[in-house]
Amino acid sequence: MNDLLKNILEILETKGPLKAKKIALILDPTRKEITHTDVSSVLHQKLKSNLIGLSQNDDFCWEYKKTATTLISFASQSSWLSASHIEHALKKYPDLLNLNSNVIFDFSNKPLFLDCILKILSITNQLVNAGSKVTLKFDKDSESISYLSRCGFFDKIHEDVEVLPFRPEISLAKLHNANSETLFEIISINEDYDESYLERLAELIEAKLSDGDKDFLLNKLSTFIGEIVGNIRDHGLSDIDGYIALQIYSSGKIVIAISDSGAGLITTLRDEALIYYQAIPELVALKDPTLENDIDLLKYVFNKGRVSRTGLDRRGLGLSITNNVLKKISNTKVTNINLTIRQQRNEIHFPFGIDGIETLGCKTKQDLMFIEGTHFVLTIQLDKNQ
Repeated sequence: MNDLLKNILEILETKGPLKAKKIALILDPTRKEITHTDVSSVLHQKLKSNLIGLSQNDDFCWEYKKTATTLISFASQSSWLSASHIEHALKKYPDLLNLNSNVIFDFSNKPLFLDCILKILSITNQLVNAGSKVTLKFDKDSESISYLSRCGFFDKIHEDVEVLPFRPEISLAKLHNANSETLFEIISINEDYDESYLERLAELIEAKLSDGDKDFLLNKLSTFIGEIVGNIRDHGLSDIDGYIALQIYSSGKIVIAISDSGAGLITTLRDEALIYYQAIPELVALKDPTLENDIDLLKYVFNKGRVSRTGLDRRGLGLSITNNVLKKISNTKVTNINLTIRQQRNEIHFPFGIDGIETLGCKTKQDLMFIEGTHFVLTIQLDKNQ
């Protein structure tokens, strides 16, 4: 912020609303160094760049109300930041999306896991869309910036987001695109989404699977991912893109993160789909928005399928095949598989059983920060001994 702008805003805070001519007169009574044209030019430039708190009324008077700054530090004894660490810190700010403030996320020198990265990406863009100014702060020598650039994070965050100490000028994701055996860079899910990306994702997974794993797992994973992505593309209804990314770790763990900032799966089911299924008592009983009903409704949709927003078979929510796929994945030779679904103020962690996702052993987190949409993380631990 230059000195002229700083001085203008200080005057508006204490004496506004004022016209540019009056501001210039206060700053320079001689009118030799600062004119009302100088003041007007600076203010219009900042108004165009959406400086929070700055406005001009119908009488051409300027007003500035300084907004509060919310600093959120992600302190953790762990070497890496996971989605759980992020949720723990954000829980203190349940209605952050409604504050319309300056928000600073301080990551210090902590590297971030993939599930954490997509969650921060969606939350950051939701905050900007809601009118907040967002700053992402890293230590000067943080290795996180390099990894975030490699996975395409900086290509997807809103251009108004400030990155400290700097936003990389060169995108490592674009420079090395599709040149990793373990990383599927963040791809936007929107009406222009290219389904050929799923082929690249499948090839990446295939390269890490044994011959036996390829036979019973690869096609099923591709189908699951394809249907979730298709659902977001066709029914997300958001100004903010959805996102998908994948990371394969040396331990044999595959993490697939998919984020949607739209209406959300549960909301769409209740508001648009259940009206067509009044003849199914099991679904009618789940119409009230409680956490218990959310769990059972998600289990029904993923394990039994055949639920659409239009009431037509194989139309609408795009989950008609996923239920059978998840059952088949559950019976494959993996040592552990789970699906985490984050929506609104809750997170539900589903283990897998022989019939798909299970409510027995399901873990929940409640009273979290409100976020829009539905955010999926599918974690598969391959059996390295198979």
